[in-house]
Amino acid sequence: MLKVDETVDGPLGGQKSSSCLRVYSDGKVLYASWRNSGMTIIDKETGKKSRPEKTISVEHHLENGDEWELSTFLESKVLEGIPDKYAPPHRPIDYFENVTVRIISPNGRERLISTREFYVASLEEKSRYPSALILLMGKIDEIEKEANEKGKPTEIPSDCRLKH
Repeated sequence: MLKVDETVDGPLGGQKSSSCLRVYSDGKVLYASWRNSGMTIIDKETGKKSRPEKTISVEHHLENGDEWELSTFLESKVLEGIPDKYAPPHRPIDYFENVTVRIISPNGRERLISTREFYVASLEEKSRYPSALILLMGKIDEIEKEANEKGKPTEIPSDCRLKH
């Protein structure tokens, strides 16, 4: 029903993260993320530099009402009218974010929506986006947070490419 892939570079030099969210028609949610730290650690013995990393992968299940609400919204005409690609709301300097949303309809048709620096846009900048996009991205963020807080550890989905 829904596939979301996000990559972020910054705001600190060398700091990176990536995540993937998969929501299936039965309400099953798989969420995985990887990130490295903004600080560099230097091994005293070897002098080798490294950054602490964290990877999580969880499985969660949407409640029936949330599952129905999401599928109804994803299949609605409201999303059909919005553009497929959104440029950054401002010139990126030290933070680069790319989010790709794939909406898969029950008949297998796929719709791709791509945004840049959406989550760091100011309220004024977000006011320029279609309300349907704002609602979609807010719902994605809500599902990711819920899965992260309530999900049970699982394997990283096979179609999830966490960028290292």
